Amino acid sequence: MDVEMKVEGQLGAITLSALQDVLAGLNRLLRGMGGGEEWSLTGLGEGSALLAARPLDHEDSDVGHRLLCVVRELEERPEIPSLEDEATVRRVADLTGLVGKRGVAGLRVRTDRLSPWSQAASLTPAVRMNALQALTVNARARSSFQGRLDKVNLRGKTPQFSLFNEARGLALRCNTTDDEVIKQVKRHMGEVVTARGDLSRNASNQPVHLRVDRLTAVEVPRRNVSVEDWAGVSPEWTNGLSSVDFVRRQRDAGASEDGE
Repeated sequence: MDVEMKVEGQLGAITLSALQDVLAGLNRLLRGMGGGEEWSLTGLGEGSALLAARPLDHEDSDVGHRLLCVVRELEERPEIPSLEDEATVRRVADLTGLVGKRGVAGLRVRTDRLSPWSQAASLTPAVRMNALQALTVNARARSSFQGRLDKVNLRGKTPQFSLFNEARGLALRCNTTDDEVIKQVKRHMGEVVTARGDLSRNASNQPVHLRVDRLTAVEVPRRNVSVEDWAGVSPEWTNGLSSVDFVRRQRDAGASEDGE
């Protein structure tokens, strides 16, 4: 799915440095929301600089739709959108902050080229204000958070990663300087873990950031599968009988044939 962005403003007024910053900000946002892979430029148009980008990794094909939802939700309320983390909201705020500078009169985003730009998601001052408010820390306390470990970046000065809890609709950006935690992060990428540390929350009591000093993998309980668990797994083949009854019927039939 392509993501199109319209940089509104008068031609001759939009500076090249502004367009460069828009492209850089959009690139950071799209790659951060996806798997970190590159996006390719698929379109450039005239009149209020129009550009389009497409993910090179097909697994990031839903990023465009998510971006529209993020922008629209932030325009309505100062809260971190469901299953998005601090990094995404901050990048949206940074990109929106370019509006009103160096000839950029507005920024609009759409994923359907047939839909009019009037229906596109607009990065308005309200989006930036709500994004910054959603990131403002209102309270800190020792706490823990459980989620799937993903979006790991251990190359910076402060190693970072995200935890996703689909059941609660929450995503949390974390960082750590603890060597043991870093080892655990490398060992359990993609797994469900419990992280503990100093948790920051915003005014809506949403978790914003967690500085982790302890991380443990969540063990998924396993149990042996019994014959009863597979009962009726193929009702057409067993004529509607459970696996136990079907096997018993076959044995009885075989015994009768032997007796004859």
